[in-house]
Amino acid sequence: MRPLAAAALACLLAGPPAAANSFDGAWGIQVVTERGQCDPVYRYYIVIQNNAVHVRSMMGEVSPEAAGRINPNGRIDTRIGAPEDPVGIRGKLAGAAGAGSWTAPARGCAGRWVAERR
Repeated sequence: MRPLAAAALACLLAGPPAAANSFDGAWGIQVVTERGQCDPVYRYYIVIQNNAVHVRSMMGEVSPEAAGRINPNGRIDTRIGAPEDPVGIRGKLAGAAGAGSWTAPARGCAGRWVAERR
């Protein structure tokens, strides 16, 4: 087989390149309080578009402003909630799930979170 044909065959067998925005879509985040006087469990919903994290309201509206970004490797560092009472979300998404830690400094609360793609 000629070198050029072999290279073309190798590219075909390797399949398509990984999507640059593999985390795009709707996600549900459940935060569990481990420290402080916050409610034991909160749920947030986000939409990731082109690696930008947007918060989805209870009415299903997606905020036009990005609350944060997700790195191509899945690392997330964002703030959701009211500006005067933000919840910091740090961790990592992988495939259709994620996990990490959260803090709510204005309330003195912190804990862990898990996420799943919706």
